[in-house]
Amino acid sequence: MRIVALINDTAGTLVASHYRDPHVKIGSILSTGCNAAYMEDCRLIPKLRGSGLPEDATVIINTEYGAFDSERKVLPLTPFDRQLDDESAHPGRQIYEKMISGLYIGETLRLVMLRMHEEGMLFKGQDVSRLRTVNSLETSFLSAVEMDMSESLTGVKHVFKESLNLDVALDELKACRYLIGLISTRAARLYACGIAAICKKKGIHQCHVGVDGMVFNKYSMLKGRAVQGLRDIFDWEGDRLDLISLNPAEDGSGVGAALVASVALHPSELGECTAEEYT
Repeated sequence: MRIVALINDTAGTLVASHYRDPHVKIGSILSTGCNAAYMEDCRLIPKLRGSGLPEDATVIINTEYGAFDSERKVLPLTPFDRQLDDESAHPGRQIYEKMISGLYIGETLRLVMLRMHEEGMLFKGQDVSRLRTVNSLETSFLSAVEMDMSESLTGVKHVFKESLNLDVALDELKACRYLIGLISTRAARLYACGIAAICKKKGIHQCHVGVDGMVFNKYSMLKGRAVQGLRDIFDWEGDRLDLISLNPAEDGSGVGAALVASVALHPSELGECTAEEYT
């Protein structure tokens, strides 16, 4: 086996998305984690000065911005965010990611509902042993609840029974659905802040963003809220089309890796290699 290129999922998503759509300037992951990548001019990167690269050369910047605010001094953390961080496998790391990604927003919901139960506001007299289980709620739980738009919330009731073994009254279902909407909206708008920060840094006023990941592709209401977050940040007029568009990029990382490998190889090698020989 010969390794010809190393690339992470975020850079791969940028490469694959730009290959399909030249208007893509940012690649992003919103799944169990979050990240973004963009193209930067080499002349603006201090450690590349004097490297002999052409003046107009560019390089992919893998931001790893999920690690933003490890000091917990910038982001608007609630007591539940601090509890989640303190009880996580890596306290004090990936703070931004813990507020928006699929690995954590279900746990945020669990902590809030458990506190409300302990204060006598939810699930009175019921066995909440499942709710006490750490990481017992996945993002799919939030998405499934929000998909039920009926007055009776029959689907939500079924989700709570199936996932938490709770028989929830209608008023409690409405309260929980509202709570999920708040957590999802906060995650979506914070995600939009990350994309907006890159656009403002690079002076990008209009572009497409290739986004891969389970949360973005499967949680449609969160995606819509992220789009609205961008509209609010940039203060676009109500009837104007989205100048920064979030576009799905399924399997962007895999396709991107293949593209980078093909560029890394000399054309003469491409005709000789087999799938087993190159990674």
